Amino acid sequence: MLAQTARRTDVAVAALYRARGERPIWFAAPASSRAAHQFIAMLERSGEDDLSPAAYGPDRLKALVHAAEKGNRQAVARADVALTAALARYVVDLHRPPPAAASLYADRAVMPAEADEGAQLAALGRARSVEAYLAAATRMNPIYRDLRAALAVEGAGQLAPLIRLNMERARGLPTDLGKRFIVVNAPAERLWYYDADRPVGTMRVVVGKPSEPTPMLNGVIRYAIFNPYWNIPPDLVRERVAPKVLRRGDAALRDQHLQILSDWSPSARVLRPQAVDWKAVAADRQTLRVRQLPGTDNMMGTVKFIFPNSLGVYLHDTPNKAAFGEAGRTLSAGCVRLQHAALVTHWLFGKDRPQGDARDPEHRVNLPSPAPVYIVYLTVARSSDGLVRLPDIYGRDAPLLRQLRAAGRLTDADVAAAAGVGAHAPSARQATPLGDPPPS
Repeated sequence: MLAQTARRTDVAVAALYRARGERPIWFAAPASSRAAHQFIAMLERSGEDDLSPAAYGPDRLKALVHAAEKGNRQAVARADVALTAALARYVVDLHRPPPAAASLYADRAVMPAEADEGAQLAALGRARSVEAYLAAATRMNPIYRDLRAALAVEGAGQLAPLIRLNMERARGLPTDLGKRFIVVNAPAERLWYYDADRPVGTMRVVVGKPSEPTPMLNGVIRYAIFNPYWNIPPDLVRERVAPKVLRRGDAALRDQHLQILSDWSPSARVLRPQAVDWKAVAADRQTLRVRQLPGTDNMMGTVKFIFPNSLGVYLHDTPNKAAFGEAGRTLSAGCVRLQHAALVTHWLFGKDRPQGDARDPEHRVNLPSPAPVYIVYLTVARSSDGLVRLPDIYGRDAPLLRQLRAAGRLTDADVAAAAGVGAHAPSARQATPLGDPPPS
């Protein structure tokens, strides 16, 4: 009866009941509807998660549960199926961000559970009880929880639409960020490292230029490379290196400790400068691999921290410390430059931090305990003075506002209010994405 009732509206729900041998989920124990009432109460409060309670029909569910409590088998079947279908939709909505708010995941170790109804129904079927499933499936990550708490305080204030917008970005993060992890918030141009959701250190960073933005990207730092080469991007070789060589000859390469290589493979040969058609490189008729040798002037500094990803983004040291004194630090080609790379090394490796040999280029050292890193894009954050809006450095707020407006999640008034909130430049102790700011 349960599968037949479900099949009229939802094939996946019907399949779940068939797999259970037609046993009910919510009314497994006679006259037990506690979990059903608990879930309906969640739906009635779903506005706290920037969702629409009406989308799940809590009033209809209440009526169905009331009828089922009288013991009629058909009423039990209708209520059980309706609750299960609503639960799957609700959990998916709770964890799935809209496309404009979605992050990229480079490592399965931090990838959240699949946010689709089929996966959620399968998890419900495996759960020891519906209460246990509810507790696990509705648990959210701490960054999201902080934003949700801020929305509750803000109410209908001017910052509320922006908080809701940033909740959409945070809802797709994994429930458990890890025991020790790093967060980079690109609009704050700042990095934090955490132990057990508590920030223990922070520093300024340089992030990508608007033309080469740092992506919303999550991965796991698995190793460090000491004394790294800097493989110069081909566009910089074309625009900067080749013209200098045409003007000054080999001295332009020697002064910056540059090498030319035959290709991009690990077995690439070092070429003589005279073997290169520099006019063709400058005219973009030839692509050339050029790298800078390790040293005090190397653009990677002394170390880079690798969380493998297809975009070639990583955290790294830099010799240009003056940039960290700038108010705006959107200067890189997408990677994240660290103000204090030595502190990150110490935090990642602890007492056993390795010492790179200056004669050993590209010295790779695996981390004893890989650390998740989350590069987020939050334009609202908590500061020592309360909530602040951060600069929308890559113009990502407007497309997301439009998408939420089109989906009926925001009104025209919400969009106008969000656009009218000015950005504040936070001080060194401001705008932490999670927890109270650590000592600077």
